[in-house]
Amino acid sequence: MIVPMRKLSLLVFYKDYQNFLDELRERGVVHIYENKQRAAENETLQAKLYQIRRVNEMIRLLENRSVEENGVKVDRVGEDLLVYLEEQYHRQEQIISQLEILEKDLVLYEPWGNFSRERIAELVKVGWELRFFTVSDRKYLLEWEEQFNSMVINEQQGQKYFVTVTPQDQREKPDADTFVFPQESEECIRGTIEQLKNELSQISVHLDEITGEAIRNLKYYRETIGEVTDFLKVDTGSQMLIEDKVIALEGWIPVDCEVEMKKFLQGCEVYYEFSTPTPDEDVPVLLKNNRFTKLFEPITEMFALPNYHELDPTPFFAPFFMLFFGLCMGDGGYGLLIWAVCFGLLKKASPAMKGYLKLGEYLGIATIIVGILTGSFFGIALESVEWTWLKGIKEYFVTEANYGKYLNGYNPMMVVAIIIGIIQILFGMCLSAVKMAKQFGFRYAMSTIGWVVVLIMAGITWGLPLCGGILPRFLLYIFYGIMAVCVFAIVFMNSPGKGVLTNFGSALWGTYNMATGLLGDTLSYIRLFALGLTGSILGGVFNTLAFDLTVSLPVVLRFIAILLILLAGHTINFGLCMIGAFVHPMRLTFVEFYKNASFEGGGKKYSPFCRRVVTEK
Repeated sequence: MIVPMRKLSLLVFYKDYQNFLDELRERGVVHIYENKQRAAENETLQAKLYQIRRVNEMIRLLENRSVEENGVKVDRVGEDLLVYLEEQYHRQEQIISQLEILEKDLVLYEPWGNFSRERIAELVKVGWELRFFTVSDRKYLLEWEEQFNSMVINEQQGQKYFVTVTPQDQREKPDADTFVFPQESEECIRGTIEQLKNELSQISVHLDEITGEAIRNLKYYRETIGEVTDFLKVDTGSQMLIEDKVIALEGWIPVDCEVEMKKFLQGCEVYYEFSTPTPDEDVPVLLKNNRFTKLFEPITEMFALPNYHELDPTPFFAPFFMLFFGLCMGDGGYGLLIWAVCFGLLKKASPAMKGYLKLGEYLGIATIIVGILTGSFFGIALESVEWTWLKGIKEYFVTEANYGKYLNGYNPMMVVAIIIGIIQILFGMCLSAVKMAKQFGFRYAMSTIGWVVVLIMAGITWGLPLCGGILPRFLLYIFYGIMAVCVFAIVFMNSPGKGVLTNFGSALWGTYNMATGLLGDTLSYIRLFALGLTGSILGGVFNTLAFDLTVSLPVVLRFIAILLILLAGHTINFGLCMIGAFVHPMRLTFVEFYKNASFEGGGKKYSPFCRRVVTEK
């Protein structure tokens, strides 16, 4: 859910302003209004923000080194350390660029083998000139050997590399391309490459040694810059009033903090006023969910935070996302692996990672449940194996062999995927109706409610007979009556306050969009079945390859071969399944569900003006 906010307006005497800000920062609950235009024009603020970006980029580079803590201290701090590290990385980039150029130059010498430039210079002294040429095989002429004393040195990829020895005053030369060597000799280039590689290695070793201490120092430096930045941001949101004697501030606080804030403000010599935010105000968003739903908040933030005046979609898509992940993975063995890895890492993980690992446990559990229901475990189709302990339960696996006869030959998991899709789409439309009723009033939600009821009633009325069911006649008439009322709401209540013709035209356009959009959205959910089926089949293929291709091998070699094939095959399959199991549920959430729920997004995160936690250097 989105935590309700209260708008706080303040008037502070200019002499008390700085002390008041310090006390307000200690409270750490007020999100101060920031004037974006003034912030963009404030050069000092922009310089500090740029500095923070530099620090963040350097921390990212150092954290990517993944080296163990070794306790090596650094003799630089703050800006000095940042500049030094940037210079080291810049030097690394220079060396890598130089090495690429030198290695290209070195390749030019390879076709010619070893030769001495000194010996060539001696030929020049006695009046002869050694020249280097290249030409395609078919253009090389044998008479050049008599005419120019040519000699083929090498042949590569249809090219001949040859030299000629002619008098210095001879201007005539073969009809071939003159080969130009780099200015440096081969020996000199090799020496330079070796020197640069040693320097590159030394820089890398040095950075590895100071990484741990440097990261801590940079984080401390970032927090100190952030302290200054926070005050500068507050200044951009303040206004000078009454001949610059009074400063006006605005901000927002969670409604639960209003009582404590009033007590604090009553002890300060300031004027304050609390009010309810209006619909046109850009109020910061603070999400508050239960222990389970909170795990899915990072997924919400990947797309966008909801704006303050709509519903938080997190608790509504969380169960669906968990189910979608399990359906896309589709294998109980893979789910057990996910759960075991996350469970094993959870105790030693940092607080920032624990939420992700806990989410991984839930996703693993969902995959295990789906795998058990469908009878798939590390690519093994449990319904097809002759294991004694499975005889009593094989008939209950949700497979085409067991339930296809009840569904006209369709795979039951495909039907389940479509049903889940229809449920989520209708659920999203219900949320859209609730949102419109909350923001504009109930009459603006009547058309959407009408569509939901019509779709449900039509599904029961015409879908039940297809499944062999019979709807009583009196109930059928009741359904028709309800649908007629809903159609009236769809046609004449879709644009409250506008004319009949406008409503009718909007209804026609809405009907077209509903017919085409609903079909496309529903079909998207079939991928849940397709991805899960693909992963199970591919896992089974690797199992077959491992056991069938190694039949003729000795026992020990066969065991090793089977192990290697299974490890390689299931690693590839697991990776592909993981990608699909994350990407497609997010697509269904961010596209199909968000669209039908009329999700707007664009909310800015609640970021109170507070003292930053500065760690020890």
